[in-house]
Amino acid sequence: MPPVRPRFWFSYFDLTCALFAAALWYLFPTAGPWPLLIALLPWGGRFVQSKRPGIVTPYTLPLLLFAATAVLSLWAAHDVAAAWPKFWQIIGAILLFYAVAHGLRAGVPPRLYGWLFTGFGAILTLYFAATHDWAALPSHIPALTTIGQALQAPLPLLPGHRLNPNVAGGMLAFAAPFAVVTAVTTAQARRWAALFVAGSALLLIVGGLLLSSSRGAWLALFVALSLGAVWELLRFLAPHPARRRWYFLACLLLGSIALAFLFSHPTAITLLHRVAGGQERLDVLRNSLILVQDYPFIGAGLGGFMMLYVTYAMLLHVGYIVHTHNLFLDVAIEQGTAALLLLAAAWLIFAMHLWRSAGRQQTRDPWLLAAALALLTILLHGMLDDIFYGSRALLLLFVPLAFTMTPPTPAQTAPPGRRSLRWPLGITLLTLLTLLLAGWQQQTLRARWFANLAAVEQSRAELALYSWPEWPLQDATRRELDLAPVIANYRRALSLDATLVSAHRRLGQIYLSLAEYEAALAHLAVAYAAQPWDNATRQLYGEALIVNGQVTEGAALWATVSNRQNQLLARSFWYDYLDDAQRAQWIQQGLP
Repeated sequence: MPPVRPRFWFSYFDLTCALFAAALWYLFPTAGPWPLLIALLPWGGRFVQSKRPGIVTPYTLPLLLFAATAVLSLWAAHDVAAAWPKFWQIIGAILLFYAVAHGLRAGVPPRLYGWLFTGFGAILTLYFAATHDWAALPSHIPALTTIGQALQAPLPLLPGHRLNPNVAGGMLAFAAPFAVVTAVTTAQARRWAALFVAGSALLLIVGGLLLSSSRGAWLALFVALSLGAVWELLRFLAPHPARRRWYFLACLLLGSIALAFLFSHPTAITLLHRVAGGQERLDVLRNSLILVQDYPFIGAGLGGFMMLYVTYAMLLHVGYIVHTHNLFLDVAIEQGTAALLLLAAAWLIFAMHLWRSAGRQQTRDPWLLAAALALLTILLHGMLDDIFYGSRALLLLFVPLAFTMTPPTPAQTAPPGRRSLRWPLGITLLTLLTLLLAGWQQQTLRARWFANLAAVEQSRAELALYSWPEWPLQDATRRELDLAPVIANYRRALSLDATLVSAHRRLGQIYLSLAEYEAALAHLAVAYAAQPWDNATRQLYGEALIVNGQVTEGAALWATVSNRQNQLLARSFWYDYLDDAQRAQWIQQGLP
């Protein structure tokens, strides 16, 4: 008993250091590595005391490998100034996970963390309501803008970071399940003063969610809480825990089938488009798929999506969007498909723990349920918007996983043995094997590797040099740079697999810039034949046809290109800039 008390109180020190470091990385993204020294103080203390700096969890391997992919993405990044802050936020997210996991393992009551996230949500609501600029970013619902302005009117202009409403809504949706469970458990304990505080905090969080007008956060939280309500209802209908799990899965399957039928109706599809951000956001998701294809292993680099997207997917010269609005696509683009699979492995380990706990526990674990609902909210919201990877809310990404940690029983005072970590290790390795098998079935791994390496070399060279208006278009930087090593790697990839679409498309784009029009047409014809659905491929192939004199065929193809950002006008400008009168005239004839 005596050794437990120091570990118990040491957990508060651990959490304080991790929260302080995370706050520094959140408020001052350029703080660099210095907050890491603060966060690692408890790790050093544990090492001095027990020769073990931290506990081994089922998530240790996937999170460690995820951090390794982040290191690799630092190397791949074309914008190092943007990559480093995101890297430290990833490290901060892992450290926050371990701070909570260490505390729960040491016996800190989960309700204290529930109160922490409830208080965080309440404070976040007050801060957002006091500082949001309603004139610059009004709500989608005019009545909410009026309410927000009325609440803010008696307050002075406050300094500080201005939260995007979608980011505020996402973080509040994350905190809401903890606030609900905090209020319910406090009511069950009949602690009336505490219940008043918890209820007030919950009302503030709900109010903040409404003011944020984040429809994606509303929908994600509604679905998550609905599933939680179904699970609680099944406690009365199916008292046996093992059967309850299967009944819940049956309800989930039936609900999914019902939703599939519901959203086959045109009205429901229109509503879903509105919640998802309209056709333009769906186009962003579709166009971003080629970036996943171009950077499958290494990733394109942290924090560089904006210029990657406009340069290689939209074929524009000025950035206008910071992420895909989809957590899963953003991870795959910036850190590679392996990083996404490692996240999936961590989520699957959590789901397996939840499944096993639900089948054998006779007593309720409301905090594990709250964590599951918070994680589900993150994943569902991540399909519609990227708050927990594309913003500084990334610091909260791994926190729900920690709630699977429990204090050891007397028979578990030793660190977890190989047997207890065998299944998490198996899940992690299986997900990585999936990536290798998928690559082997589609194209040779070596070809994909050389194409990925060439894409990284190309984006690092071009985008590190390019800036507008110093350079008129990215084509001009390609003429200035020595891209021979890049071209050699693309050709090496094609020598291993002549059908590799990404290599053909990227080479075609380079050759168009270098005025090697026949070579560009040959490569882009192969890319278009294999991938006619891609907007960038259609635009590039249409341009190659036009500048090779096949104006009618190219114009017909350009008529199918989504030209929302008027990117075709940039191609007209380019040939005028080159003073190539004949091709400039052809391009003008080909414009829709």
